[in-house]
Amino acid sequence: MRRFVCCLVLMALGVLAQEYTTIPLDTIRLGDSAKIENDVLVISVPKTPGITNETRGATYDLKPELLAGKTIEISTEMRYKNVGSDTKTNPNYGAKCLARISSDGAISYQSSPPCRGTKTEWTTVASYFTCGKSIEAFHLMLGIQQGWGNVEFRNLRWRPVNRSYVDYKLPENFRCEYTKEVLERPVLRGAMSSVPLKMTEMDIRDFASWGGKLIRFQLVGYTSTDMKIYNEWMDQCLDHLDKLAPVFAECKVWFIIDVHSPPGARYRHAAAPGTAGKAAEYGNDPTFRMMNIDEYYEEFKKTWRKIVHRFKGRPYLYGYDLVNEPAQTTPVKHSYLQLQYETALLIRELDPDTPIVVESNQWASPIAFTYLLPIPVKNVIYQVHMYQPSDYTHQGVHNKEKYRKAYPASAILYPNPEKKWDFNFLHNTLQPVVDFQKKYGARILVGEFSATTWAPGAEKYLDDVITVFEEYGWDWTYHAFREWVGWSVEHEGPPHHPPLAKEDTPRKKVLLKWFTRNAKP
Repeated sequence: MRRFVCCLVLMALGVLAQEYTTIPLDTIRLGDSAKIENDVLVISVPKTPGITNETRGATYDLKPELLAGKTIEISTEMRYKNVGSDTKTNPNYGAKCLARISSDGAISYQSSPPCRGTKTEWTTVASYFTCGKSIEAFHLMLGIQQGWGNVEFRNLRWRPVNRSYVDYKLPENFRCEYTKEVLERPVLRGAMSSVPLKMTEMDIRDFASWGGKLIRFQLVGYTSTDMKIYNEWMDQCLDHLDKLAPVFAECKVWFIIDVHSPPGARYRHAAAPGTAGKAAEYGNDPTFRMMNIDEYYEEFKKTWRKIVHRFKGRPYLYGYDLVNEPAQTTPVKHSYLQLQYETALLIRELDPDTPIVVESNQWASPIAFTYLLPIPVKNVIYQVHMYQPSDYTHQGVHNKEKYRKAYPASAILYPNPEKKWDFNFLHNTLQPVVDFQKKYGARILVGEFSATTWAPGAEKYLDDVITVFEEYGWDWTYHAFREWVGWSVEHEGPPHHPPLAKEDTPRKKVLLKWFTRNAKP
């Protein structure tokens, strides 16, 4: 309970000095589905099979000059009825506050947890949105994304906040501490693994023949909340990694142990829309259950004890990647950073030196490095994921059918002068990570980056973004090696069913070019 109080108090301390600014309803632009009744914004979207991925409702623009470089809280009261969808691919649908933020010509989206089903009582929803220094526009959308039903908003307001997620304070002029062995490691270049039980010894040998030196071995694919079933699955994965570990050493390929699927999974993987229980209580959002439920947090720590006991001291073990892509937009019992800090302390009791990999908030995004606080533990490496601009890198992923039917007209290009997507855009997007590295002397790992197999210009995108990584000496792992054809550099063709390429694809040639920089055995 002490952690719960502490984290919430720290959150509160960051906002007490700031007063709310009310958002008057008469300044909001109403869409076709929206109206105002008795000081309440009412949005009603009729049931529409095959509804497209848009947010229907109302829009309000905040002045970007008030937001540059800040995090803001947007608070409102909501109630909703029969919010649902027939989408099978979009985990983000539902009633929400969604921010569309423009910076350096690129668009990013940040959202409150989506609400689904029915909740008849007025409930306060407060969420946090982070703005870069070069923000150009902030559009707040209030409504229902790719779904239907009824939602009402009242008492809309916003204020700047100082986000705090931990109960420790850094000493003045803090610098990250690393052992000589970690400091002298050469830059390592590689890729993500396939799902854990499908990776083979031959995959490792093939990857080594490419010149790859680093595999982020993802323990991914299980979302059960039943801990007996979860632990049986985890043991199978670790047994398999046990068999592969000698092959990694033989091939001189480093491996990262990545807990991609933690105990309890995320709320968004829980109940179906409209069902009762814990999932509905938390809005089916992407927060880990272990952030609020002690049972899963304790299991998370037990999982890491198990991993460390089994793999401590293994040759070519790069480090322990604590948890993949935290996503925290509201106060929780165990914050995304506090739980990583406490787990790091636990690991250091068992293993004093193997590097620990900590990920930033907002799905390990670059912008979250603007408020990331380093952990005062030796040999911590900080991980970022780079999928910006997501409209380009993820084209054809979430809206598959619509994209495929219109392809190639639906294809989005890189570089893109009209959207200002080029090398400078990529460099500017990663600037918060550069600033963090310089301020604290931190080691950086780019754990994921990619562009879909069919994205025009993907080879140029990959080459440009890797050039930024190399400029600052970051380790990196491409997403992914022999996982899904949509990310595969061994496949090419349209988004329907891209076949294996008969020759090295342009995207594979980019990886092979950079892999030649890996230190030879």
